[in-house]
Amino acid sequence: MRVYRLPTLTELPDVVRGRLPPAGRVIGVDPEAAQLYITSQAGVLQSLDLETGRTDSLVPGVAVATLGPDQTLFVVDTNRRVTTVARRARLTWPQPLAARPRDLFGATDQRLVAVVPGDSTRPATVRLITAAAGQPPAIRLLPLAGDVAATRWGDLVAVACDSGVLLADPMAHREPAFVPIADHPRALAFSPSGHRIYVARRTGAGLAVIDRYDRTEVDGVALPTAVAAVRADPFGRWILARPSIGDSVWIVDLPIKRLLGSVATAWDADLPAIAPDGSLLVGQGKDLVAYRPDSLRESGRVAGGSSDLWLFTTWRPRGGFRASDAIASAPVAGDSAGPDGPLYVQVSTSQNEAWSTEMAQQLSRAGLTARVLTPRGPDDGYRVVVGPYPTRDQAEAIGRKLGRPYFIYQPPR
Repeated sequence: MRVYRLPTLTELPDVVRGRLPPAGRVIGVDPEAAQLYITSQAGVLQSLDLETGRTDSLVPGVAVATLGPDQTLFVVDTNRRVTTVARRARLTWPQPLAARPRDLFGATDQRLVAVVPGDSTRPATVRLITAAAGQPPAIRLLPLAGDVAATRWGDLVAVACDSGVLLADPMAHREPAFVPIADHPRALAFSPSGHRIYVARRTGAGLAVIDRYDRTEVDGVALPTAVAAVRADPFGRWILARPSIGDSVWIVDLPIKRLLGSVATAWDADLPAIAPDGSLLVGQGKDLVAYRPDSLRESGRVAGGSSDLWLFTTWRPRGGFRASDAIASAPVAGDSAGPDGPLYVQVSTSQNEAWSTEMAQQLSRAGLTARVLTPRGPDDGYRVVVGPYPTRDQAEAIGRKLGRPYFIYQPPR
């Protein structure tokens, strides 16, 4: 395993000890516990302690695994048994799942949300299962469909159907809702706050957008052609869209719903991606390349890195960074490093005022000077920010202490 500093992709040698077997898939990192999880090519769940270098084999015969929003690891093996790992404590559930999941999501309170095939009496359905250890599962029948997406907290699932998108509450607190979408939905992605769903269609150009609360289609995102895949970044600034023809990625500025440009790249499970510091990472030829999304200027490159498995995380090694090695955020267009504030540390942008206000209150209770900046226009969102600060260095210092994705925002004058 090798570690690189963003956005320059400068290698930081000797900050992680220990070795892992050849990896089949990288699952994720628990930054607080400093644990990296992978599945080996033999199907064994492996953990690596990023600070001591100790490796452990946790679960054999892994079928599917995912990290939840509170960093609980959910693992389902080939016998449908569920194992969770939370803060280094491992627990195997007494009850197996009804079938092997085709999709698996983590939810709050150490609950998992799984989409499994329907039974033999209802072959044209799938079952949406919400389960926790030692509790009876909640099961909902849904129509057999295509792509499935869930919010970050696992409180809403979206299913692409032939003529629209089905929205289902895994806990069955509300009845499912169907939002008609023309041109056959193909791929789905939730915004980080979960208030909007971005829908790629099979034939129509651009992205349709669904409001999660009104359960209606709202203004979409215009793009040159149809989209085959879509990915949202961790903090709601960018959408990455894959054109239905060719190997490239479109970069969409979400607050203004404008296509900023494209970069040639193939699509894999880990790339292209937006890293926690705001960098765009793509594989180009044999190399891994970092760009600033706002200007598409190259900021770093790892020769021969495109065939490796990449994971972008907020974890920082103890003593592994000098002050000059701190992960930097990608600056927004037009800001500067001089004392020409006000500069804010933005942690979220959302069209949901109540959600943004609640997040700002949580940050304030933690002792931060947080607030919500009201939208400046119909395409802007409610920005949850900390600050202001007179210099970029001061804003960056606060952002690095937050332990969550951020970028520096300077309101237009």
